Amino acid sequence: MRLAGKTIVVTGGSRGIGRACVVSAVAHGARVLFCSREDGAASRDVERAAGAGAAVGVRADVADEGSVIELFDQAMRRFGAVHGVVNNAAISRERLLVSTTTEDWEAVIDANLTGGFLVTREAIRLFIEQGQGGRVVSIGTLSQFGVSGNASYATSKGGLAGLTRRIAREYAHSGILSTMVIPGYVETAMSATMTDHAKRTLVEGAPLRRSGAPEEIASVVSFLLSDAAADLAGQAVFAAGGLHEVPP
Repeated sequence: MRLAGKTIVVTGGSRGIGRACVVSAVAHGARVLFCSREDGAASRDVERAAGAGAAVGVRADVADEGSVIELFDQAMRRFGAVHGVVNNAAISRERLLVSTTTEDWEAVIDANLTGGFLVTREAIRLFIEQGQGGRVVSIGTLSQFGVSGNASYATSKGGLAGLTRRIAREYAHSGILSTMVIPGYVETAMSATMTDHAKRTLVEGAPLRRSGAPEEIASVVSFLLSDAAADLAGQAVFAAGGLHEVPP
């Protein structure tokens, strides 16, 4: 799982699973550029947790094409190369389908799916220019398999799963490998907005019968970013306490 000498870009890296991914990647030897929509105290806290100079936080909006291009420009200026990306940035709007406004739908799709596309496209362009392959790891969700109350979020992550498989078909022969990690219920600021029913479904329905921790998800992400995962392309790795589908 060594990531020594590699530069990783993590989106949504200031809290939750993204924060844990930054800290884990640095612990395995990587240099990390991470972004959030607000470049403030939370980002500085992640930099301190990761260690001086090993992780740098910047402000970026993954739903904005120009912002994404600038994100990778900063990574290249600071570190000279990019070897992997983690598509973690996401927002959620807990609504039943008929209560989901057009504004809610567009905001979630823009951040989670279009953002993932823009980040992935820019990363792959760099990987091709560098000629050394690369890794794209996206964070999915069990919600895409049927947890009620979040149609826009489930749809955005389902689309990201399709993109993950497509990248494998188009670029795996060049050493550009894409995978997705699908967590179960993990206690984060975002998951706090889930309904109690959805939380119980994911925790009590899992064989382990417990919630996951951001650090546990991050350890799987670090593995997928490393050379140890060289035979994985297009796969979804479930880190969900034993769940592979949503319990009835």
